Amino acid sequence: MSCSSVKYLSLMNKVLDQEATDQEKQQLFEHLASCDTCRIHFNELKESTELLRRLAHPQLPAVFTKTVLEQLPPEKRHVIRRWGSNHPVLTTMAICAVPMSLVMIGARRQVHGKNNYVLLKGLGDQT
Repeated sequence: MSCSSVKYLSLMNKVLDQEATDQEKQQLFEHLASCDTCRIHFNELKESTELLRRLAHPQLPAVFTKTVLEQLPPEKRHVIRRWGSNHPVLTTMAICAVPMSLVMIGARRQVHGKNNYVLLKGLGDQT
């Protein structure tokens, strides 16, 4: 379209989808009366929409969904992930327990100095 406004393209779609208000329809048709390019584009869209509406819509059997779901491969989820998704509270507690355990183990290795500063024992320290 050579028309600079994208607004009219949006209006065309709204009119063809029967979602436009009377004011929007009037505004579009006034523009189409003066713009040949937009009028040709609108007529092409209108013909395309009519062709799509005429297409036959296939009717699926009632058991279609069930048949497709039965043919899907079995779910391959890891046992821990499946357990974790079934028990979110326990999973969260377990995830928090590991770092807290490491903190507690580290705290047992601490030594207080003369000025109540916390000193860490190294593996080779003999104080």
